[in-house]
Amino acid sequence: MKMRVVFFTCLLSLALCLPALAEMKDFGKFKIEVPAGWTTAVDGDTVGITAPDKSASISVTVAASDGATPEAIAKELSAAFKGSAPTKDDDAYVFTFKNENGVDSVGVVGGLGDGKQVAVVTITGEHADVEKILNSLEEK
Repeated sequence: MKMRVVFFTCLLSLALCLPALAEMKDFGKFKIEVPAGWTTAVDGDTVGITAPDKSASISVTVAASDGATPEAIAKELSAAFKGSAPTKDDDAYVFTFKNENGVDSVGVVGGLGDGKQVAVVTITGEHADVEKILNSLEEK
């Protein structure tokens, strides 16, 4: 009996020490892995994902391109945010800017499969999970 108590105590201790798992969430036009503790909010075509400590946030917008190229959209957004000139990185255009609170941010604009939609991803702040989250983003 004593061994069982020790065994289950050890199991419980191990379970509590495991890192929090992430969950793949489906937002209709895309899926993305959201780590435990991060919050999500949906506002129309935009999904916001925020770190538990509020140190970083990611927003993903998937919408009709209305015939505009990802490059043109990136230039327009960069100008609106008083950001850097967009540069091409693979199939996307990337620019940097400071948000309304002066926090360093990155904008990424890319076309989706049929060319009739565009994805705009904004990363604000820094957190160790951001890269992993972004790498999990899947177009549907």
